[in-house]
Amino acid sequence: MSTATKHNYIEKDPLKYEGKAVITGTRIPVASIVNHYRSGMSMEEILEGYPLISPAKLFDALSYYFDNKEEIDNELT
Repeated sequence: MSTATKHNYIEKDPLKYEGKAVITGTRIPVASIVNHYRSGMSMEEILEGYPLISPAKLFDALSYYFDNKEEIDNELT
């Protein structure tokens, strides 16, 4: 069962994707978005690479990261 977050476009389901935060309706982990963001990609470049997500979902993923930095940083190490 997915658990709701205070982020409209982010979900965590302990039975899917190892319980990691993903963009709702996709298999795209928040950590993947953050990895691209940290590498210096622009928002437009990230969106080009993920045509199924909207700008709102992209920004919500980054917002989730800044609200849960330790969680996502641990996934990236």
